Amino acid sequence: MTDKIALVSCSGLSPLGLVVRAASVELALENDNIVAACITEYSAQPNNCSPILDDAKIVTITGCSDDCASVILKDKDVDSIMNISADAVVKTYDLNPLDAVRLDEDGEKAVVVLKKYILNELENI
Repeated sequence: MTDKIALVSCSGLSPLGLVVRAASVELALENDNIVAACITEYSAQPNNCSPILDDAKIVTITGCSDDCASVILKDKDVDSIMNISADAVVKTYDLNPLDAVRLDEDGEKAVVVLKKYILNELENI
């Protein structure tokens, strides 16, 4: 995995939204080829997306079934190469984060398993 990857993730105000944001930002800080992209920035721009997406493979990470990140990008005619459901990953490990403000014990564990899952998926692109 040497290509630039932009993780465009959920920014919802739910416990899982916090988990997704934490995992995305940590992955960007730990990997030179990964950037965490702000979906709110893209939704606020009238007709375009940030240039950060121009030369990156885009991976969306959903926090819930609304999949806001993908919907916003689709409205901007931006395609992602992969969509990862954080909810499905977290449920696989029987984790249930409950705090939308600070990571609780299950939230911390969920960040770890989600990061591992994302990195594994990125190896396949």
